[in-house]
Amino acid sequence: MRGLVKRGQRRIHFNDESDRQRKVVLAQISALGARAYVWTCKHNNDALARSACLFDMIPRLVELDVSRLVLESCQHQDAADRRVLASGIRKFGGAFMYEHLKPTEDPLLWISDAIAWSYGAGGDWRRRAGDLIGEVSEAEAP
Repeated sequence: MRGLVKRGQRRIHFNDESDRQRKVVLAQISALGARAYVWTCKHNNDALARSACLFDMIPRLVELDVSRLVLESCQHQDAADRRVLASGIRKFGGAFMYEHLKPTEDPLLWISDAIAWSYGAGGDWRRRAGDLIGEVSEAEAP
């Protein structure tokens, strides 16, 4: 993924990429064999929707025997994320560790950004990312 960063960039952020570069990045992600699980939530409050998605994904992460979850740091939301994850792990079990990192700290976060952007954009972008998405779930709005 680092090899796709253009001169002057510190990371790949799909919102800032040209359509041509987006296609290149999606092809590279596909070549890596990456698969994503997408959670959505229809709620007009992004923080509540994020919390609902995090809580809803915990049983699936436990089922998949995930050992580590890395989330993109959203500093104003990180504390709430930790509370939701701790609560969900207590409820559903699991022993995975979780942490928040800045996008420049872990290039794998660029993959989730690319897939989430493509899914959210819909149309041809969602189709292009379709082979990368193993499952889509909708979390219940709080």
